[in-house]
Amino acid sequence: MNQLKNIYRKIRRSLKKTNIALFGNRDYQKFVIISRSRTGSTLLMALLRSHPNIHVEGELFKVLNGKSCKQIWDELYDKHPARIKQVGFKLFYYHPFDDDQSVWDYLLEDKNISIIHLRRENMLRALVSQKIGEKTKQWTQHINAKGSADKVIQLDPEECRTTFENISAYEERTRQQFARHKTYVECTYERLAADGYNLANELYAQFDLPAHKPTTVLKKQNPESMQDLVSNYEEVKEHFSTTKWAYLFD
Repeated sequence: MNQLKNIYRKIRRSLKKTNIALFGNRDYQKFVIISRSRTGSTLLMALLRSHPNIHVEGELFKVLNGKSCKQIWDELYDKHPARIKQVGFKLFYYHPFDDDQSVWDYLLEDKNISIIHLRRENMLRALVSQKIGEKTKQWTQHINAKGSADKVIQLDPEECRTTFENISAYEERTRQQFARHKTYVECTYERLAADGYNLANELYAQFDLPAHKPTTVLKKQNPESMQDLVSNYEEVKEHFSTTKWAYLFD
């Protein structure tokens, strides 16, 4: 039975590829989500992907696996089904991890590529989420899933400072680099978490697509207070109390 299912899947994939090759098109617009980890980028992708006219991929350029950026770019921006009007992917500030960085050149040169810059205003929360993910190995959570048993972590103040400074620099560089693109949209994790469906429809409208009821099975992973998640929270808060980062602990 499993062998028959595998054969059936292969036939379906082959027919799909043939259909796209014959009847697909490149009459679509390109976009990219520029962000960092733990900003809700997977949730945003899920909301965008739920629209029938959008095709979006994940971190295609994180690790190139022997390919060039051009190869991956050409594969993504090949023919797609006729219904697809927007094709994009997710790119973190510090990707690729390989020497080939030319994907950034493609983005900078083509001012018609739409840029969605997704930020998380509370960089402390993002760092804590990152640390919890590294500890639990759980990076997304479905709506019916149970929480992790032990998520408490400890923070190094100097690592916090370095992270805050680096992310602030990445965010400002992105604003400056893509300010002259035809479409540059900046949105936040906080808005996405509180009002994701309306935000998604604003992006659909920005893409000249019809309104749609977005769907997702993902939910917020770490709703607990910082005091409950960080064992040395008060110590770290005191460390930053007289710095420009004090607001992150309010």
